[in-house]
Amino acid sequence: MARVLVVDDDTQLTRALTSALQREGFESAVASDATSGVEQLAIAEPDVVVLDLRLPDEDGVAVVRRLRTWSDVPVLILSGVSDQRRRVEALDAGADDFLQKPFGIEELVARLRALLRRSAGAAEQRSSVLTYDTLTVDLGARLVLVDRDEARLTPKEWRLLEVFVSHPGRLLTHTWLLGEVWDDGYGDETRAALRAHIRTLRAKLGDDATNPRYLRTDSGSGYRWIAEEVASAGPAPDAGAAAEAGDADEARIGALGTGEVTHELNNALTALHMAVRLMRPETGSDDESPATVMARRADEILARVSRLAVELERRSSS
Repeated sequence: MARVLVVDDDTQLTRALTSALQREGFESAVASDATSGVEQLAIAEPDVVVLDLRLPDEDGVAVVRRLRTWSDVPVLILSGVSDQRRRVEALDAGADDFLQKPFGIEELVARLRALLRRSAGAAEQRSSVLTYDTLTVDLGARLVLVDRDEARLTPKEWRLLEVFVSHPGRLLTHTWLLGEVWDDGYGDETRAALRAHIRTLRAKLGDDATNPRYLRTDSGSGYRWIAEEVASAGPAPDAGAAAEAGDADEARIGALGTGEVTHELNNALTALHMAVRLMRPETGSDDESPATVMARRADEILARVSRLAVELERRSSS
C-alpha cells in the first residue's frame, strides 16, 4: 500500500483528503507545517508527498528546494491561487507535478498513481530501449526509429528527447530544460532555439503539436512527455467545541486579505467536493437512486462555484 504524506495547514481539507485517500487504497499521514512535514518525510519515508504552497512557517517552494538536496521523493504541489509564476517556480525548484485547488479526488488519485509509476520505473533500472506505439528510442545506442525507419537527430534534439523520455509525465519548464540541455548562460536567443529544436524534434518523430501523441506543450509553463511505454474517519466532534471553533474561524477569516480569502475558499470547496464524493454510494454508473442523483447534482453545483472562485481570484489579482 502506497504511503502519502499530506503537508497542509487546513484541517478540514486534510481530514477530507486523508479519508478519501484511504478509501482509494492509500496510507496517509498529515503534517500541518513545513517543519513537521520535513521531519515526517525523514522518519516515515513516504512514497509520495502532497505539499501545499502556503504553509504557516515556510513557503512551499523553499520546502521543495530543501527536500531536493537530500530526497528524490515525488512531490505533488497543491495551490489555491492560480498564479502561473508560482507554479513554474515550484516546478523549477524540483516539484514533479502541480494541482490547482479546488480539485476532485479522481484527478488527485490519477496524478498520484502516475507519480508512483514513474518513481517505480526509475528505481527498477529500466531497459535502455523504450517503445511508444510506432516510436522506439534506444538510449544506449542513441538510436531513434519511427515506423522502423531511423530518424536522424541533431545532438541538441537527441539531448532533448533523452531528457523527455527520462522524465515521463513530468512538466519540464523552459528554464529547467535550458539548464539541462544548454548552460546557465542562456538568454532570449537560446529560448528561441529551444522552441525551434522542439519544432524540428516533433517533425522528425511524426508528432503533431495540435494533437500530440508524444510531446505536449503546457502553455506558458513548458513541455510534458505524455506517451505511455508499450508494456513489456474519526469520532464526532463535541457540539460546544465546534461552536467555539466556528466563532474563532469567523474572526480569523475577517482578518484575511482578498487573496487569502480566495485561497481559503478553494480549500473549503476541495474539502466539500471530497466529502460529497465519500457520501456517494458505491454503485454502477447507471444507478439513479435518490442519493446518487443528489450527489451528482451537488458535484455540478460545486463545479460551478469552483469556476466562480477561480474567476474571483483572477479579478482580485489583476
